[in-house]
Amino acid sequence: GQMMDGIDQMHDSIKSEIADDDTRKAALGIADRMKDTTKNFADIDADGENELLELIQQYETTTADLQKHLDAAYQQRINYQQAMLSLRFELKDRLSREQWERVFAVQ
Repeated sequence: GQMMDGIDQMHDSIKSEIADDDTRKAALGIADRMKDTTKNFADIDADGENELLELIQQYETTTADLQKHLDAAYQQRINYQQAMLSLRFELKDRLSREQWERVFAVQ
């Protein structure tokens, strides 16, 4: 997806633009965690869509059943967004403004 493409571009930019070994390794580690977090959320989201489809197709499904499912999906999205924001600030703490601009200018 678009997020994974962006993370892959960021990963490549970190490799090519950050000369300092320790900074580069730390930044790549954060990028890898962003990728894992995104992949995990995409898998959970796809499973949730399949479950939602099953609920919709079942005659016995109540509004409360659907709402419970949608609330859980919403919470999973919030958890994902919070994790990604946390990783973004972790990356920002590792890179100088100049390094940040080099990494993201390539995109």
